[in-house]
Amino acid sequence: MRCDTCGHDNPQDAAFCEQCGLALDIVCPQCAQRQRAATKFCRHCGHRLAVASESAAEPPASSPRAYTPRHLAERILTSRSALEGERKQVTVLFCDIVESSDLAKRLGPETMHELVDQALPLMAEAVHRYEGTVNQFLGDGLMALFGAPVAVEEHALRAVQAALTIRETISGFSEQLRRNTGLELRLRMGLNTGLVVVGRIGDDLRMDYTAVGDATNLAARIQGLAEPGTILVTASTHRLVEGYVRSEPLGLLQVKGRSELVSAYQVIGRKRARTRMELAAERGLTKLVGRERELGVHHDLLGRAQDGRGQVLAIVGEPGIGKSRTIYEFRRSLESERVTWLEGHCLPYGQSTPYLAVLEILRSSFHIEEGDNPLQIGAKLRDGVRQVDTGLEAIVPFLGALFGLPAETEALQRFDPKDRRQKTFEAIRALTFAAARRRLQIVVVEDLHWIDKTSEDYLAFAIESLAAVPVLLITTHRPGHVVRWADKTYYTQIALDVLSEPQAEAMVTAILGSRDVPRDFCRIVQEKAEGNPLFVEEITASLLEDNLLVREEGGLRWAGNVAVEVPASVQDIIRARIDRLEEPVKRVIETAAVIGREFGFQLLARIS
Repeated sequence: MRCDTCGHDNPQDAAFCEQCGLALDIVCPQCAQRQRAATKFCRHCGHRLAVASESAAEPPASSPRAYTPRHLAERILTSRSALEGERKQVTVLFCDIVESSDLAKRLGPETMHELVDQALPLMAEAVHRYEGTVNQFLGDGLMALFGAPVAVEEHALRAVQAALTIRETISGFSEQLRRNTGLELRLRMGLNTGLVVVGRIGDDLRMDYTAVGDATNLAARIQGLAEPGTILVTASTHRLVEGYVRSEPLGLLQVKGRSELVSAYQVIGRKRARTRMELAAERGLTKLVGRERELGVHHDLLGRAQDGRGQVLAIVGEPGIGKSRTIYEFRRSLESERVTWLEGHCLPYGQSTPYLAVLEILRSSFHIEEGDNPLQIGAKLRDGVRQVDTGLEAIVPFLGALFGLPAETEALQRFDPKDRRQKTFEAIRALTFAAARRRLQIVVVEDLHWIDKTSEDYLAFAIESLAAVPVLLITTHRPGHVVRWADKTYYTQIALDVLSEPQAEAMVTAILGSRDVPRDFCRIVQEKAEGNPLFVEEITASLLEDNLLVREEGGLRWAGNVAVEVPASVQDIIRARIDRLEEPVKRVIETAAVIGREFGFQLLARIS
């Protein structure tokens, strides 16, 4: 099977290219059938597929329409804020080809042009995968923004993930080039996180959407210091991603145009996939405050599930309110219980990936690890199903097809897409219910507001039959998301409330390890955090880290006149929430913010 990206000839059973690592087939979003990567229309249902070669064929141009996904381009071109300019916290990525001039001399201008024309779309594809924006192609490289034009949470992590994906993809592309010409294509990348002004530069005939500010300049300078094949990040980016990547400190570097030295790190690779909750637990969790009633509901529903009456529990709340922490504490309380605990997480950039949350649960259930080859995966599926119920061996091909096992996929070609999807749902449900009859199953699906359509359809299907099975399904989502099974008698919803002032004060003193705090300190933190536990924690920790709060003789004091600022991590959450609003609502909020934290309706109405 020939790879359409790098041209390498792969074995017929290959799901991914041996040289560049890209998928050799894609999944139709309409019917979930796998297709060859270059296919324009699904051979099973006729649905039009997004083809990489089509997007790659479009030449880079100055308008954001030319190299930005349609939904982002439209957001830029229709948003007053984006066009007029706005301050945003972003992560900037610069990437270019090392010694491109020397490479062009050795290859010739035509071959070099063709090479760059193939490499740039591969880089842009990785940026778009993590919801970044390629705002400029720079001849032999690109500049990308994460967190603008639409603010997103964890933009630093997305940017670093994109950089690693670019390096991995271009490495495979370079291997093919080396075999054909003896030359290599190497990249250097630099990233920095900070405040910039983003918006339009130019007139209506030629418009660039870009970021202006010191954060952009520093990202470009850091890239210039990177060795070929490496990714360098500043301390501001590293602080936000250190729990998720492997890195090496490079110390303080002299950066051109700066009098002060800059702390930098080299990103080596990814760590094992971990949730934010797992990282927080490793660092040490703050004392849990004010969730006794909610944990009581968990245990009540657990008792019903143990009696064979399946239950669905939804935990609803804003980011940082404690949804994941509540589940974590519930799990800790079950250490002596005989249960099977399985978790799946929906990702903000995973909504176009069918079965994403379900596959994570299946991987955990069958102990399938990253790097397992198709033979290993097939063996684990067969052995795992036999351990649950020897009468379920007929479902193995449907599970194998979900993992892209070629033999299983071919075996199911006789089914039309609708029947195959239905039987796949039935297979997953049969496995879960059979396992539940042996041991109580607690299944957690976090962040339903980001769930992919296929996983959501499966949950709705399985919940219909849940009432008579010992399964406790726990989900989390943010306000505004509507679940399709809320009318079930065995569905319970908990809305997590903000902390009261005494609860917030108890949390602050637990973080500081002292009750001897400056006068009005707890009140100031509570006013800034508005009872959100994550905000309380981040604001308090940032004051200590920035040495604005000083320990002295068993107590704490302010370090002079201090203005309490909201940390960048909290600002990202707030900005992402604001950017999800309709444009007129967002404009009103921006206007109100100019007046101040509190404002009168009549004044707001007059100046709006």
